Amino acid sequence: MKNYRLKFFIDFEGTITKNDVWINSLGKFINDNEKFDRICEDLHSQKIDTRETMIRQLELVENFSLEKFNSYLDLEEIDEYFKDFAGFCKENDFEIFIVSGGLDYYISYILARKNIDVKFYACKMVWNESTKKLNSELIYTDEYCRLCETCKRNILINATNDLENDISVYIGDGESDYCASRYADIVFAKRRLASYCWKNNITYFEYKNFGEIKNKIIQLTEKKIGHRREAMIRRRDVIMGG
Repeated sequence: MKNYRLKFFIDFEGTITKNDVWINSLGKFINDNEKFDRICEDLHSQKIDTRETMIRQLELVENFSLEKFNSYLDLEEIDEYFKDFAGFCKENDFEIFIVSGGLDYYISYILARKNIDVKFYACKMVWNESTKKLNSELIYTDEYCRLCETCKRNILINATNDLENDISVYIGDGESDYCASRYADIVFAKRRLASYCWKNNITYFEYKNFGEIKNKIIQLTEKKIGHRREAMIRRRDVIMGG
């Protein structure tokens, strides 16, 4: 009988979805591609943070239409194994939290289209019909840190009870996942997140899809799973105000 509870914290774009929805669908309303690419380059080189990236990119959105946006979202595909993975977690009483710096509108839209019911944290999309301006409301930020639109670290820490032996599992692929990966007991990473973990000595499992993640979790649960000491110390320091 297992004496722990697995909790999964999962990035959305490029992790659950095959494409970056922000770039692939929302990007269709951006005409100044040169400026957009420059913003992305500044993010990748860490000249600006993800919150500043979102603000600058939303300023480039023109002629936005919900009807057109929905038609683009209808073409967005998710990892073909994610729905099965979500069912696997439900069967085993593993909790899933989607943590995203993206917009709640398209996350809700895509999940509903795929008939998937998973709790998620994201920025609130604000569409002003009169001014025709698209904006966002940051709901899950950290009052002392202004780097990210959604503080994935805080969500992970607040939902992980070390005293009840919760084991946090983080799954992601990009810059917005860097911080949270340092506080997770188990990390699944690909692309830029995998490179970040490797460079910063964070133990991780590389993956291609959620089928591979499911199989690895089955293997891990056949053994004794415990907290990653460095991550547990970091979580404790945040809770204690360190």
